[in-house]
Amino acid sequence: MVPYIHVPDLHIGPLPLHPFGILVATGVLVGTSITARRARKLGYDVLQLNSFVTWMLVSAFVCSHILDSIFYHWDEVVRRPWSVIMLWEGLSSFGGFVGGLIGILLWKYFVVEDTWPHRRLRPAPILPFADLVLSVFPIGWMFGRAGCSTVHDHPGARTTADTFLAVAYPRHPGDGVVTKFGFIEFIHGHDPRFDLGFLELIFTIILAASFALAWRRRLPIGTYVIASGLAYAPVRFAMDFLRIPANDGGDTRYGDLTPAQWSCIVLFLYAVAMIFYVRRLHARGVDLSQSLREPLVDAPTGAKAPA
Repeated sequence: MVPYIHVPDLHIGPLPLHPFGILVATGVLVGTSITARRARKLGYDVLQLNSFVTWMLVSAFVCSHILDSIFYHWDEVVRRPWSVIMLWEGLSSFGGFVGGLIGILLWKYFVVEDTWPHRRLRPAPILPFADLVLSVFPIGWMFGRAGCSTVHDHPGARTTADTFLAVAYPRHPGDGVVTKFGFIEFIHGHDPRFDLGFLELIFTIILAASFALAWRRRLPIGTYVIASGLAYAPVRFAMDFLRIPANDGGDTRYGDLTPAQWSCIVLFLYAVAMIFYVRRLHARGVDLSQSLREPLVDAPTGAKAPA
């Protein structure tokens, strides 16, 4: 079995540093840095990209918690309605995806000027930046799922010890054989389970490597949007059948499917529809990226749009 990895909190004086938070922050920094470097090579305006990413990340972070609360912890919302705004209490990956989409749609129509959003004179195209971000996104996502693998916040259903990629969860504190490498503990417990964060980490590494190998090729804008949906949706759909059953205290199901599985269906259909949309753009010779290669002049004052 795969050992259960435990990474204790680090401390700087009285300040605790949680491994999950460190890995997620690292993923954001690495992902945005690589995206900006790729944007320069493609000739995109980096200030516009920074604005796009800011709208996307803020909205994704907020919605990831709100949607997680509503669809996975409704009983808690009824008991403590204020938990919806307690953003540190739980996150949902698909909630973040929906939030990111909301954020970039807002960026399409609004620009921030003097710390306040104003409607753009002309909507900005979002597909080129979305495609650029998704070409790098699996690299940042690897760090996030590595964080999930160290805190084990997505334990799956029980299985047998001889199951491929089963994780040796401890039945209780102190259970199992512990091997230490520095401050990291590898525990061989006696409760074999699937670890969905670990399984998705493996998939994400493969996806990130595949995308990185394609960076040197000139692909039609929208290719990474399509590839991300077609690759991630079926894999995540299948993985969610390995979640803890609802009757064993697992996530709420809707029609025997998790909220993420319903989202996977929508994502897959969207990716299929995007195939036809991108083909039409390519056949017509439309270059949506042209307006993103220089600062937009669309603020109400006529000034260049700030980041």
